[in-house]
Amino acid sequence: MLPRIFGEAKEFGLYSATMSGVAILTNVLIGATIQSVSKFTSEDESRAEVALRQGLRIQALVGGVLALTLFVLAPALARVVLDGQLTPLLRVASVVVFAYSLYAAAVGSLNGRHLFAKQARLDLAFSTLRTAGILGGAALGLGAIGAVAGFATAATTIVTISLIWIGLGKPGAPGEKIKRRRWLGFMAPIWTYQICLNGILLIDLQVLKRTATEIALTGADTAQAAVDLANQYVAYYRAAQTFAFVPYQLIISMTFIVFPMISRATSIGNRDAAQSTIQHAMRLSLLLLLLVAAPTSGAAEGVMRIAYPGEYLVGASALAILIFGVAAFALFAVAATAISGAGKPSVAALIAGVSLVTVIVANRALLMRAGLGERTLEAAATGTSIGMCVALVLSAWVLYRQFGVFIPMLTWARATLAAFAGFAAARAVPHDSIVLAVLALAVGFVASLAVLVVTRELGADDWQALRRIVRRD
Repeated sequence: MLPRIFGEAKEFGLYSATMSGVAILTNVLIGATIQSVSKFTSEDESRAEVALRQGLRIQALVGGVLALTLFVLAPALARVVLDGQLTPLLRVASVVVFAYSLYAAAVGSLNGRHLFAKQARLDLAFSTLRTAGILGGAALGLGAIGAVAGFATAATTIVTISLIWIGLGKPGAPGEKIKRRRWLGFMAPIWTYQICLNGILLIDLQVLKRTATEIALTGADTAQAAVDLANQYVAYYRAAQTFAFVPYQLIISMTFIVFPMISRATSIGNRDAAQSTIQHAMRLSLLLLLLVAAPTSGAAEGVMRIAYPGEYLVGASALAILIFGVAAFALFAVAATAISGAGKPSVAALIAGVSLVTVIVANRALLMRAGLGERTLEAAATGTSIGMCVALVLSAWVLYRQFGVFIPMLTWARATLAAFAGFAAARAVPHDSIVLAVLALAVGFVASLAVLVVTRELGADDWQALRRIVRRD
């Protein structure tokens, strides 16, 4: 709805550039904080209130420093991407960073006490408030800053609700408190990995914005015209990302199954169980990802039509490429979880770091070569996909070196054949309307599935595993 409310793609691009950058911080805060507070709460639930108070204090400090830094450095960050319009938006968004840090501590406390229904209700309330806030702020006619302000208002509101509902915890005796050094020591590697992970997903938008602005400045009449043109490209690419991220969101539940199973198997020295878990998880993930990615790529233009105005269809070519890159990234996420579960989180973080650098370098090089035109968004999608594939290859190598297993070659061959069938079937169906686009996706999915069934790549055991994953989701 947001592009339709804004009316102009450049405004949606400005909003997307702001929030995608901030999302790297907020996603890290959410992931690292929830895990940390949950861990120390679940270790001894009798000190849950003490852990909550400590978590809130630490996050108030961490979130406060990050929010203040973002507020102060907003002009410098805006200069990095050559758009001074970002300065006030980033300063408003600094409120979101601080609110997320406290909210994550509250949610982590609920998670550690296994109050999952309460956690779900809180997240549901936040999702609803956030959507209403963003759309409401944009509807006031204030443009991108109105949407960001709506986001900040929603984040502040949910933090207030969560602290009233859950409480502030209690100080506790000195012996009850977790040592700050242990707390921060646990969070540090999670932060490193999460920063790289979210950077791989989101940094390409920032690279696209800066590079497109630089190129546009050489031919635009004014600097503002160059910035506006770059923001249009950002808007179209962000629309493509929306659908390209779907495979990753669908497969993330696999990591919740893999991590504890690998951790337990390696801790008791059961190498066979670890090998079986890794191979089955990676194989099933590959099949699920391609069942979604191949039809989406084949009917990319129709898929974009489902949610976005006609002018955004220029992002279809990027979606057709990027969704396979994200599929590779999702496989990497499962592999990295197995690597971390085997006691080597630093290796997973190193691979993510190498991939992040590759994404930045490949995007920059390909965008400069493509220039501004029909191939611009394809160049960005290709650069990101290269980095994501690097992450998958490196993690596959580590898993094979450590456990001697990965996805069987025969599975790769059958999955490739199924993906080709799904892509071709979806592409063959006209998708110049929303109804036809959905039909094309369905036909492509069925075609891919049929190949996997006929080649006996999918069997009865796989269907049982799929049902377990759906229930876990």
